[in-house]
Order: sequence, then structure tokens, then C-alpha cells
Amino acid sequence: MRSDITDLTQGQKKMRSDINDLKHGQKRLEAGLERLQKNIVVSISEYTEKIVDYVDDKTEALNKRVYQVETDLQRLSKQ
Repeated sequence: MRSDITDLTQGQKKMRSDINDLKHGQKRLEAGLERLQKNIVVSISEYTEKIVDYVDDKTEALNKRVYQVETDLQRLSKQ
């Protein structure tokens, strides 16, 4: 009977240890998830900024071409 109680006590200690390990693992996962979410937000922000810069550059180049064509048309219409 005492060996049964000892076995139960040891099993209970093992279970507590396993539960503590699970809690620590969960905390690590939550911390990792938080870092990942922050990294995703930063990455999306940086990528969006690069897209905006790219579109701005293309728009500027296109505006220069349109201006040149308008200038040429104006010059030709005066002739």
C-alpha cells in the first residue's frame, strides 16, 4: 500500500513538473509570437514605403515625359 502511495506521489510530482514545463514553453511561444508580429508589422511598413518610393519615381519620370511632349506640342503649335 505504501508503494502505491509513493508511486502516486512520484507521479504527481512528475505531472507538476510536466505542467511547469508546459507553462514555460507556452511563455516562450507567446514571446516568440509577439516578436514575430512586431517583425511582420515592421517588414510590411518598410515594404509599403519601398512601393510608394517606386511609384513616386515612376510617376516623376512619366511626368517629365508628359511635360516634354506638352512642350514640344506647344512649340509646334506656335510655328
